[in-house]
This record gives sequence, C-alpha cells and structure tokens, in this order.
Amino acid sequence: MNENVKIILLSGFLGSGKTTLLKHIMSFDTDMSDIVIIMNEIGEVGIDGMLIKDLASEMIELTSGCICCSMSDDLQASIEEILERFGPRYIIIEATGVADPESVSKLIATSNFKDEVELHKIITVMDAECWGARDVFGTLFFRQLKHADTIILNKIDLLRKDDIPQYLNEIHNEVPGSQVIPSVNCRIEPEVVWRKPVSRNIDKNTFDGNRRELQFNNHGIFPYFDHNTKTGSHQEITFADTNFVTFSFSEPKPLDETTFNRFVQDLPYALFRLKGMVNFGDRTMMINSVGGKTQWTPWEDFSETRLACVGWNVDPDEYIAKLKACVLN
Repeated sequence: MNENVKIILLSGFLGSGKTTLLKHIMSFDTDMSDIVIIMNEIGEVGIDGMLIKDLASEMIELTSGCICCSMSDDLQASIEEILERFGPRYIIIEATGVADPESVSKLIATSNFKDEVELHKIITVMDAECWGARDVFGTLFFRQLKHADTIILNKIDLLRKDDIPQYLNEIHNEVPGSQVIPSVNCRIEPEVVWRKPVSRNIDKNTFDGNRRELQFNNHGIFPYFDHNTKTGSHQEITFADTNFVTFSFSEPKPLDETTFNRFVQDLPYALFRLKGMVNFGDRTMMINSVGGKTQWTPWEDFSETRLACVGWNVDPDEYIAKLKACVLN
C-alpha cells in the first residue's frame, strides 16, 4: 500500500521569513525530485515564486488571493492536479502572511482527496522582534501560533541575548506542547521539517492568545482577518470584505534611487508590506520591507521593477502615483 502524500504548511505573518525557510529547505542535502511546492501570494505579482523557481523541481503559484478563503477552490484543484500528475512524497505549501492555518487544515481534512494525503506538519515562522510587541498584532498573529506544530523564532540575532530565553519560555507557556526553535535566517536542521510532530490537543480555553482575540478584535494594529472558520464558508469571505488592500507596481524604466528611498522612508505603518525588485539603472536590488523595517539584497536575474504591496485601508492609487514619480525621465 502506498503511503499518503504528506503536506507541510508554512505559516507566519508578513515578513517573518517563510520564503527564506522554504529556500533553506530546498537546499537540504536530500533528493527533492518528489517534492512539489505551492506558493500562495495575495498580490497580483508573484515575487516569492521568483526567489525559489530555480530550486524547486515543480512549483505551482496561486496569486491574487488567500488559499484559506477566496482561493480555497484553487488550492483544492492544484492539489488534485499535483496528485494526478506527479504523485509526490511531499507537498509544501507556503501560505500568505494573512492566512489562518486552521482554515487550510480544515479544507484538507474535508477535501475529496482527504484519504490520499495527510497534513504532516504546520510550521509557523515568527519574527522574534514581533513577540515583544505581540499585544498590538491582533488575533491572526496568535491563531498562526496556536495551530503550529513547530514555531520557528526567527531573527534572534536582532534580540538582546537576555531576551531569547525569556521569549522561549513565554512562547512555550502560551502554546503548550509546541516545538519552538530559535533561528537566524531560518537555518534549522532537516529533521525539524521531516520528523512527524508529537500529537497535542489544543485547549482553546487555556490558550492565552484566545483571550486576546476578544481584546484585539477591534483594536489590534492588524485586526483579525475573518476567514469565517466557524461556518466553514471560506469562499464567501474575500479581501473585498475586509480592509486589507493589495496592489502591485511594474515599471521597465529605472527608478531614481534617492526619490525611491524617500518614498520608502515616508511609508505609513498602514502600508506595512513592500517587497520586490527595484531597478536603479546601474543595478537591481531586492527590497523586503515590513512594519517599518527594510532589508536590501542584490538581485542579478531581473532588471524590471516589480513590487507587491499590502496595506490596511490605504488608497493604492495614491502610492502608485508616488511610485511613478520615482521613474527616471
């Protein structure tokens, strides 16, 4: 009897390091030919897919929506296609930063292919600095932790050394039974990914994040993105029903570096995600900006500026106009 195909779900808030983790997994010294990747991005421009396209033997990109609500049908169709065409050993799904892992796990458990697959593990990546500011992140942040088998406390190099053991203890107390792994750039051992997790029961009455769901439902910086998990009506909730806004910007001409840097510095916290390639004429750089923190890395294989943006109740036209003003004449 053939074993069920194992599904690994990568969860975590915007900018936590999910794609970095996926790139690290694909670099493991093991045969990756029987692993298929599903990349989900809420914007129209698939940036993350470009980062791993040369590492994955097979990859399917799902853009312009979230697999736990507006694109749940697309996810099911993609998995059915993968099972029929490739017969892989593993399917690794990188969800969007605003995806509720419980919704995805319920979708898999009630699908037509539920007898052919098993949800092997949910891995949630968390920016370590976000834990110190957790009381302003809203309920989605806690839901992503609550349903994780493994939590990767990423970017610990940005913390004070005394904070690391304190954060680890606090996370273990809030999410009993989960595995918490501190990391820098998501550098973890392969067994963390492949080993089957220990079964645990999630006690919704004792999980502290559950109490915060009531407190931050209307007051968190990133309020709970309601995927209607209680009714299971994932398809009825779309981004149009929330104040989340996604938009993209593409431009073949180079941008003025000084003007663009000023644009980034002036971004409001409500436009909390900016990611993609920026062509400055003499070079192309990858920008990864989330919550006011910006990282730059060189990019050699792409010359056109392509940016994906995510915000909360912002006007896309206003920022697209500002980006157009960065174009060199």
